[in-house]
Amino acid sequence: MPSALSGWRHSLRTRITLAVLGAALATLLGVGVVVDHQSAVDARDRLRTQALTELSAGIAVLEVTSTLRYDLSLDPVRLPAPLRTSLPAAGEDRAATYYADGRMWAARRLGPDRVASVALDDGPVRAARSSLRRRMLLAAGAVLPLTALLGLLVGAGLSRRLRRAAAAAEVISHGGTARCTVTGRDEVAALSRAVDDMADALERRFHVEQAFSADVAHELRTPVAGLVSASELLPPGEPTDLLRGLVARLRHLVEDLLEVARLDSGTEEIALSVHHLGALVPGAAVERDAKVLVDPRRVERIVTNLVANAERHGGGVTSLVVDGPRVVVRDGGTGFPADILTAGAIRFRSTGQGTGLGLTIVHGQARTLGATVTMANLPAGGAEVVVSFQEPGPSSGSTGSTVCSG
Repeated sequence: MPSALSGWRHSLRTRITLAVLGAALATLLGVGVVVDHQSAVDARDRLRTQALTELSAGIAVLEVTSTLRYDLSLDPVRLPAPLRTSLPAAGEDRAATYYADGRMWAARRLGPDRVASVALDDGPVRAARSSLRRRMLLAAGAVLPLTALLGLLVGAGLSRRLRRAAAAAEVISHGGTARCTVTGRDEVAALSRAVDDMADALERRFHVEQAFSADVAHELRTPVAGLVSASELLPPGEPTDLLRGLVARLRHLVEDLLEVARLDSGTEEIALSVHHLGALVPGAAVERDAKVLVDPRRVERIVTNLVANAERHGGGVTSLVVDGPRVVVRDGGTGFPADILTAGAIRFRSTGQGTGLGLTIVHGQARTLGATVTMANLPAGGAEVVVSFQEPGPSSGSTGSTVCSG
């Protein structure tokens, strides 16, 4: 669960969603502050205009009827001190306004000791401002989820396309064939096309390598057979034994190349039949025997190459075990290099003497049988290879069937 949460937290989809949501929130906050401030200024201006209007109307009624209307007051003492000091002189016919403590004041001097004033409470203004704020909060509450959903959809689409390209690149890095098949004209599509072009180039290179290996093996087959025959005619002696050993190694190399070429072609027919796995692996410790659907010759090739690889590069076989449908081979060496554990067997790639074809043959033969090969390094040192074979289904007979590996 923590890994899933961590992946969600660090995913591009989440980051895009949070970025869009943050941008929308910042925009709404900025617009809200500006609108709230401007509405307050406009409301105060309207309240000031209303106060001046009522002041003018009250003074007009006072001059005609000598009565106080529109809450007009002639008491200068009640005026706020800043307003009293800012009043124009009598006769200038100008009014002054002042806003403080939730009230808008408007006053005009009518004589040396006579001041007409009006005070309006800003309660309606504050109520309207509070109502505007509530409406803005409701609008933000409706807009933000929609914005988050939009960001999630955009981020999910972009993340899905990138994951598809990453998955294809990972398959290619392990020697498989995959394509992104991402359309569009944006940067993700350009990246996907680059991955597809890389896959095409690697596939062409791999086919050239396959063809070269097969051609070399077929071209060397006859000359090597001649060398083997000629070496048998040499007189006994140490030089002859040395030469025969080198010729034998060359013959095994050609045979391995031919086997790899046949596996690469994918056109071989395989005769599968049901066998006890323990009987197919001589010298193995059988912890638990099981029936498997295999070709015995190919099982022998897998086990032989694993044992030979362990003897040649792994310091010798320390354990050869049959555990159900699995064959487990362990050695006492330093383990597999990191690139082999990551990319699998690489032909003509070896950490020591050899051609690196042994593990290639193991993987190829296992693939034709539908088996899986797992390679790992043991914590205490050494390497471990586990080959898991297919178990027969309920309808599988003892004679098996013939299928094509391609």
